[in-house]
Amino acid sequence: MELFLQGLSVFAMGMVKFAFSQLMATGLGFGFIATLLITVLGGCTGMLVFYFGSSWFMEFANRRKQKRLAQGKAPKRAFTRANRTIVRVKRTQGLSGLAFLTPILISIPIGAIIAAKYFRNDRRTLPILLASVVIWGVVLTSFWQFFQ
Repeated sequence: MELFLQGLSVFAMGMVKFAFSQLMATGLGFGFIATLLITVLGGCTGMLVFYFGSSWFMEFANRRKQKRLAQGKAPKRAFTRANRTIVRVKRTQGLSGLAFLTPILISIPIGAIIAAKYFRNDRRTLPILLASVVIWGVVLTSFWQFFQ
């Protein structure tokens, strides 16, 4: 039962913050194949859940914005360093740049929502995002298993 709960926690970590899930699995004593399978399945599940659930997040943000406008408050504009970086990546590298950065620097939920917002009409979006998770899963698992 304890092994199942450990695997479930690694799976959940892979859904949210993929870059740390391999380290967590390696620290818990999972082997290469188990680490790779659990983290990649978690990352791909997270990508699918947040990509297809992004319409709810965007609708929520739009309702919040409309509510603030109805109250006479100007919408908050936050031009943070992270926002600028995301826009720069979107404009220069496009979908491939976003897919490359999502599993390691941007979290899977945020990357999936951004991809759904800007690249939903491109039918390559989801396969590229999932391939990125698999590739980074192999790279990060190999890295952490090597240094174990």
